[in-house]
Amino acid sequence: MKLQGWIVIFILIIVPIILVTSAYLQLQISYVNAQSNYDSILSNASYDAIKAFQINELNSNTQNIAEEKIRDVEASVNTFYNSLATNFGQAGYSQEELSGYIPALVYTLYDGYYIYTKYNNIADINASGNTVIDLNSNESADGLKPYVYYSARYREGDREAIINYTLDNYITVFYKSGSGSDDYETFSGYLENPNDISSDGKTYKGVNIVEERLSEANITSYAEGKNNNPDGSYDEMPYVYVNNSEGRREKAYWDGSRWFKYNVDGTSQVFDDTNIINELGTTYRKDNSAIQYLIEAKDFSEKVRSKLSWINYSDIVDVSPDDLGMSNEMQSKQLFDFSDEGMENFDEHRKQIIRNSITTNLEATIAKMNANSAQSAKMPTLSELEWDRILNNTCLIAFMQGQNLGYNEYMGYTIVTNNLNREFVDPKLIYILDTSAKVYHDFRHLDASLPSNVGENLIGYRNIDFEPESFNDATGSPGQYYPHRDATADYSCIISSASLITSDRFFCNRRSTDI
Repeated sequence: MKLQGWIVIFILIIVPIILVTSAYLQLQISYVNAQSNYDSILSNASYDAIKAFQINELNSNTQNIAEEKIRDVEASVNTFYNSLATNFGQAGYSQEELSGYIPALVYTLYDGYYIYTKYNNIADINASGNTVIDLNSNESADGLKPYVYYSARYREGDREAIINYTLDNYITVFYKSGSGSDDYETFSGYLENPNDISSDGKTYKGVNIVEERLSEANITSYAEGKNNNPDGSYDEMPYVYVNNSEGRREKAYWDGSRWFKYNVDGTSQVFDDTNIINELGTTYRKDNSAIQYLIEAKDFSEKVRSKLSWINYSDIVDVSPDDLGMSNEMQSKQLFDFSDEGMENFDEHRKQIIRNSITTNLEATIAKMNANSAQSAKMPTLSELEWDRILNNTCLIAFMQGQNLGYNEYMGYTIVTNNLNREFVDPKLIYILDTSAKVYHDFRHLDASLPSNVGENLIGYRNIDFEPESFNDATGSPGQYYPHRDATADYSCIISSASLITSDRFFCNRRSTDI
């Protein structure tokens, strides 16, 4: 055969292959680009949502009230969908259409979580004025499912205990002794090893705890500074923590002659609670909340030890020990063992309870959505690193699934942690203010470079205490101030994280680590 014939045969064979390969590569490029675009949109919407939650929660004095939590979460959800709708506007998606691609939004908070999803158990009022719930309704609506607490139930014989966990060591116990009574005794507090705390609360693991002179700028000191100081500077005002009649914690500020607080609307009010006035006195005193915390934690932990020492890990009900990853050896151990190993086991168990609860409810939510929607969804497998973020922070877990990417469907999720909130602060986000130098450090940066006498000048504050505070003055005009205006961040630890250390205790020998 002549050369021209071989060339024709080559072209007839190779060209179709090249065309098919080119089309496949173009489809793959389009798929990767579309997936990257959806990832970016989902991530941006989640960040917008958590930022809205932060703003509402940080500027609210009623963040512990359930109605306020619901308000803040629903506002965050609206921000999420508005961001999605804006970014998908050019693609022809409306907000209503997008909700069909969102299996769930999960807001993990301090002691539980909300799931925002579709549901069809619609409640209605019948002709007699009674509420009727149709569990098989063909209609569906988007909304928050009831708040789910991080809880577990334990039973041994007639004795029973329900324990509500949190992201830290605070627990609430509902205990029934089984002595013929159906009534539950309720008590709550912070769980610490009582053997580590002195009876007066002034020593913890051999470290002396002293009273602190807490201070910060507030609306009053900011306004007085702006009005009276030519340079517009403002001072800090001393304060202490008190528990009000509703059991909620408040700041009591000392203006030099009296104690006052701030109301929800930002107006100030002199304390009129007799019990609090008697507790505060008529002169300023240093804050001793750290000492009170240790005293109360010791009393609570000893009460837990006396009443709940019967609980073994195997006594858990409503969930299989295997689902929590318990070994046979672990199941035979006491839940409340106040040795170092026992406290570590308890902390790991707490995290497994939270993880199992979120996973179980998410799987049920997605299964329910699949049963009532033509749009399929599935539960992704989260990595251990992702679970570590969820179990140590309040956060938003957002799922988006089902968009057509060509020959496949988009299946994405994102996790955004909320590090600026009043509910819970990761211990790694507690900043230590050196009041003498007016510099604040990451607590893992306490080393020999600090002055030898700095101990009395070190005060721990939450990271949000260094964020700007917003308010409206008496005329309704907005204002903003920094609670610690003169304090500057230590660049080597707060900004660059270059000098962070780890140690078994503060001021111990340092070991370098990568953060």
